[in-house]
Amino acid sequence: MHRTSTKHPCNCRDFVATCVRVGIRIGSTVVNCADLEIMTEFWTQALGLVPSSRDPSDDFRVLRGERVNLSLQLAQTPVTARDQMHLDLYSDDASEQVERLLGLGATKVRESNEFCVCSLPSI
Repeated sequence: MHRTSTKHPCNCRDFVATCVRVGIRIGSTVVNCADLEIMTEFWTQALGLVPSSRDPSDDFRVLRGERVNLSLQLAQTPVTARDQMHLDLYSDDASEQVERLLGLGATKVRESNEFCVCSLPSI
């Protein structure tokens, strides 16, 4: 969609009135990968991100940038299009948010997640 105006697409007064503050945010997009080292090198160079670690025994890394995090997770099984990535949602109160999301229709599963709710990491 092409917009010529720099104004918010809805009436800002209506937007503020209906905007709800929630205690959860997208913290990172998590990409499952077969080779953590190759993916770390690619994404750090491509987006100017800084890895949380370069330890060869890692099975998970957060690549941090000024405005975005990208996480890499070593896949335990061959990666398919369906399970290539998911969202990590950060919250100060993960258990409260899990209950709230369950109330919105989410289903709790131990594997094959579409998103994870994580305690807010210290930066």
